[in-house]
Amino acid sequence: MSHIFDLVQRGQRQQEVQTVMDCNQVSKGFGLVLTEAEAKQLMQSRDASLRDSGRVEFGGGILPAVIYAFCDSPYMNQAEYADSLAQLQEIFYLYKSEALDLLTDEELLSFMRRHFDETCYGDIEYLSGTCLERFARAIRQGYKTRSAKQERDEYLLRKADSEYCDLDEEPGWSVELFLQALENEF
Repeated sequence: MSHIFDLVQRGQRQQEVQTVMDCNQVSKGFGLVLTEAEAKQLMQSRDASLRDSGRVEFGGGILPAVIYAFCDSPYMNQAEYADSLAQLQEIFYLYKSEALDLLTDEELLSFMRRHFDETCYGDIEYLSGTCLERFARAIRQGYKTRSAKQERDEYLLRKADSEYCDLDEEPGWSVELFLQALENEF
């Protein structure tokens, strides 16, 4: 019986690797390609991340969604692609748990991607240690995302998806303060 289980598990693992390899069809348009060895390593990283975060996952995992969400980021490059994906996958599982599963996968990935590019400028440590930590804390304290409240950004006439400024603890850049500093300089 355990032999059959091993065969099924091997077949499932091969299917998962093939699903990740299929993502290359999209990511190669951005100069990013995973080898089969890297895909297998990412599957092992996923297993470790799930084990470390105490999560169980059925199906293929979040990796294909992470690949599609981040492959067109200007901060992704081929030299660090597999390592970056492993880190992003790990922090996804960590903050999915930290947010008490109150966020959908899509909400969390959207937040991660937007702030990876716009707030963190590709710095995964800053994304994890600052942006996501604050976001998860706010979610645990009852904060409802704009998409969860189905609020819209009326200026842009689309769903509002950037709300890190609501959680940012650092003072923001002010045009008025900048102009005042220029006047004082001259």
